[in-house]
Order: sequence, then structure tokens, then C-alpha cells
Amino acid sequence: MIILLDKLEDLIDNAPEIPLTGRVLLDSDELLELIEKIRNAVPEEVKRAEIVSTEKDRVISEGQQRAERIIAQAKEQAARMLKESEIYRQAQQEAKQILAEAHQRAQELIKGSEEYAHGVLSDLRQTLDKTLKVVIRGQEELKKENRNTTTAVNS
Repeated sequence: MIILLDKLEDLIDNAPEIPLTGRVLLDSDELLELIEKIRNAVPEEVKRAEIVSTEKDRVISEGQQRAERIIAQAKEQAARMLKESEIYRQAQQEAKQILAEAHQRAQELIKGSEEYAHGVLSDLRQTLDKTLKVVIRGQEELKKENRNTTTAVNS
């Protein structure tokens, strides 16, 4: 189409001038033929421009759709990561609670076993004290009997 416009310009530039008027003489058949060619060429150029415009719109639309999909996927992944981090935080909190409860239970068991051992040892001491008293009484009785027997033998 630019070539046709260039021909039109050449036709005007090379046309003979009418003196003192600033006007030129043009061959009307040649001019009309050139205008017809330009008219025929314009729709082809417009079609190409429309195709390019349609293709541009399609590419932009696909790009926007892809960007929206990427954003949606990123949001889903962020939500999943947030949920996973919340689950991790809850698991840590539960683990701390379980450890605290286990520690408390261990302390209670230690205290209970110490109290039990103290009770057993206290009972054993009482038993040993009674046994020792019995042994001491037995020794004292043996000493008395031994004295009585010695006195009776000497008398």
C-alpha cells in the first residue's frame, strides 16, 4: 500500500504545472486507476492489522489467564504452607505438653518411690529396734541366769 501511495505522490510531483496557478494537470484515468488500487489494498492491510490485533489480544488474554493460574497456585501453596506450619506449631505445643506431663509424672513416681522406700526403711528400723530389744533382753536374761547359776554353784 505504501508503494501505491508513493506512486500517487510521484504522479502529482511529475505532473505538468499550470503556470501562475500552482495547479497541476493529472491524467484522470491514471489517477482513478491508482485510487482503485489503493482502495483494494486498504482492506488487505486492514485485515492484516485486525489479524495482528486479534493475535495480540489472544496472547494478552492467555498471558492474563496464565498469570491468574500462577497466582491461584501460589495462593493455594501459601495456604497449604500456612496450614502445615500451623500443624507443626500445634505438634510442637502438644509435644511440650506431653513432655511436661511426663516430667510431672516422673517427679510424682520418684516422690512416691522415695516415700515408699522411706516407709519400708522405717518399718525395717522399727522391726530391727524390736529385734534388738529382744536380743538385749535375751542377753540380759542369759547374764542373770548365768549369775544365778554361778551363785547357786558357789553356794
